[in-house]
Amino acid sequence: MSYEERTVFGLEAPLRLVASHDIARPGFQSARRGEFVLLDASSQDATEIIFRDLTILGVPLTKFVIQSPSGDTRLLRVDFDHAMTEADAFSFIQRFADAWSATLADGQHDPWYGNLYVDIRWAGVKTITARSGGVEASTQITSIERVAVAPALLSVLRWSPLTDVFVEGMKASQPKSKFLFWFVILEELEKREEILSLFTPMFSAEDKAKLQDAVRSNIPALQRLNGLLKNPTTTLEGRAAKLARTVEAVGGSSIDGLSGPILVDQARCAALIEQRNKVAHKGSSIDKDLLYTVLFPLSRIALKYILDRDAETVSEPQS
Repeated sequence: MSYEERTVFGLEAPLRLVASHDIARPGFQSARRGEFVLLDASSQDATEIIFRDLTILGVPLTKFVIQSPSGDTRLLRVDFDHAMTEADAFSFIQRFADAWSATLADGQHDPWYGNLYVDIRWAGVKTITARSGGVEASTQITSIERVAVAPALLSVLRWSPLTDVFVEGMKASQPKSKFLFWFVILEELEKREEILSLFTPMFSAEDKAKLQDAVRSNIPALQRLNGLLKNPTTTLEGRAAKLARTVEAVGGSSIDGLSGPILVDQARCAALIEQRNKVAHKGSSIDKDLLYTVLFPLSRIALKYILDRDAETVSEPQS
């Protein structure tokens, strides 16, 4: 019997809170660390966390336990309300880790020092098959972030394939990789029908017909022309103007930065697009200020908008 078919009633999975990267340079060292804590706990002692009758990502759980830590790791045990295949159980725990990681982005206003995410130690995952002097001065900082654990927070986690893309950006250690993952979220936002409707098509139906008639005898040219005419992104507005309007439509025109509001106007959108076009060039470097203070929060806002709208679509009654 393959693992896709085996029936399981729960999982045990060692979890860690891991930072995508630290910073080390002459005279400076930074590290970001995290620990799971019970929300509103009277003390910060690292005690066992237990919840019962909890639903996460649509999966009913009879029991959710995060055991006391062992080093930087905590063992998570989940007991399913109904048996499922091992493949579905593994898929659930990965989506759970990604969805939880995505929510951690909201509190990370200084991602220069690394993105914190939930890491599964897969080698330790087990299935439950039954119920039941002359030294120069230097600076070192280590930030420890406490991640609250509560039923109300866990039961509203959401996941989509774009959550996976966003979290891959959080996990990536290199700025170029982070940029590419997070910019994908903006590109997916731009493709949405309600966003495309904000802009004016470059060609009217009459213009398209005239252009097609002009090259109809040249089949290769007609095919290339049709690709252009049918492209929904071919509009009178330029790319930067469209991105700025898109950002405004989803409430991202002003971002709360560490030193105050950051205006995401057409100029900043043009800088993002220029950086995207250069990101694959060997000699180009990433503007980390643009990456962390603009693109990171924008991609987070875009992901939330997409998840919200998709949830509304699913909940709408079918006519």
